[in-house]
Amino acid sequence: APSKVQYDAARSCLYAHSIFAGESGCAYGCLGCGDCIVSCQFGALSIDEETRLIKVDKESCVACGACVKCCPRNIIELRNVGKGGRHVFVSCCNKEKGAAARKNCTVACIGCGKCAKACAFDAIAVANNLACIDDTKCKICRKCVAECPTGAILAVNFPVKQQQL
Repeated sequence: APSKVQYDAARSCLYAHSIFAGESGCAYGCLGCGDCIVSCQFGALSIDEETRLIKVDKESCVACGACVKCCPRNIIELRNVGKGGRHVFVSCCNKEKGAAARKNCTVACIGCGKCAKACAFDAIAVANNLACIDDTKCKICRKCVAECPTGAILAVNFPVKQQQL
């Protein structure tokens, strides 16, 4: 989400969360102060300079959960991955209704339910205006990714399809 204001106070996610919605105005988004980076004893986290979001170095991460515990917005989660590290997930945590969520972020989940309808495995439920994928039911078919109108559902580590001429 693009910045609307600039946060210029203590560089602590916990502190910022207690007084501030975030630079983008999204009360559910990453605050970017880096508490999770400090909590990681393995150097597996960094901030992507372009997106200003946390990046995980999969080679260094040992899934200890320290970053999960320190995030005041409960954004970070440990996810199961499939064969070849493939997984599908909802990249949004915003529980606001569609229009309000989109006001702050162009890739917010709007809770429309199109992904749940497209899923033949009943792996997606929409609650509190947010889609949630059940890893135990998901067969990583990616139909939900194609169906999501905002791009809030991402597929990771899949081969790129070659375009036919």
